Amino acid sequence: MRARVVRRKIDCPQGLIYAADMRPGWAVLVGMFALVACGKDKPEVTAPPAQGTPAKADTGSGEVVATYQGRQLTADQVRQEMERLPAPSRAYVAAPERKRQFVENLILNDLLFDEGKKAGYDRDGEIERQVTDLRKRLVVQRVMRQYQTPPEVTDDQARAYYDQNANLYSTTQIHASHILVKDEDTAKQILADLKEHPDKFAEVAKEKSTDTGSAQKGGDLGMFGQGRMVPEFERVAFALQPGQLSDVVKTQYGYHIIMVTERKEGERKPFDSVKEQIKATLRNKQLQDQMQGHFDALKRDAGLKLDEGALARITPPSGAPPVPAGGH
Repeated sequence: MRARVVRRKIDCPQGLIYAADMRPGWAVLVGMFALVACGKDKPEVTAPPAQGTPAKADTGSGEVVATYQGRQLTADQVRQEMERLPAPSRAYVAAPERKRQFVENLILNDLLFDEGKKAGYDRDGEIERQVTDLRKRLVVQRVMRQYQTPPEVTDDQARAYYDQNANLYSTTQIHASHILVKDEDTAKQILADLKEHPDKFAEVAKEKSTDTGSAQKGGDLGMFGQGRMVPEFERVAFALQPGQLSDVVKTQYGYHIIMVTERKEGERKPFDSVKEQIKATLRNKQLQDQMQGHFDALKRDAGLKLDEGALARITPPSGAPPVPAGGH
């Protein structure tokens, strides 16, 4: 049976483009044709499909939906592929014309795979390397899932966190500036100088801050509320009063000196309105701690040793994006 392509532009939820989870050999075309039908931007492809054999005769039971080149595609097989889609996409392909397109795309993927095999692409060294990489990632993902059982968090634990982090659950806003540098010694020296001349904060920020987004504005970050900055920065900034300088604050971006120039006090959000959010935060934190403990044990048991000199001599490929300098 010759496959027919439905060339009709239709709207669809972005969630339809989730073909990477499909059976090896079927993923790419389903994603590609869903893309064409939806008129969306190109989806991010995290990995190529594993090398496989096109679908042959039905291995289970089910009504035959299509035949092509001596093969059969059954209703059970189509349903299995639909089940791999996210819920919004499953609802989307339920419409008759979209269901037809979905089935035709599955078949076309097989036919294109055949064409590629005839051209010898299935024996291409780069494809084989990518298949090996994908297999490794899938195995690692399976291992990781066993460490991702969410722990239980009680109301009492959530309440304790709420009481200990009151500033995180208020509508207070602050107007702050900062100076960011790469090393702690430089930050400490700048801080010592600013304690003598706090009025020169903006001048020093323009001259020495590595945060290009705020340096030319004298380090000014504007007015902001909770959740805008990285936690280490935010925790210190919201504890300051107007005109007060922070000590040196370390984040993933480097070393900061913070000055708050304005503070607008807000109301504290009721515990019940943020309880589930807090529980999710605590569950994630506990999961991260558990996984980090396991990672540390794996490295210790493997006798991992790094040659810092050799590591320092590794240079990224040309065109690699720079490390972010900003702290927000």
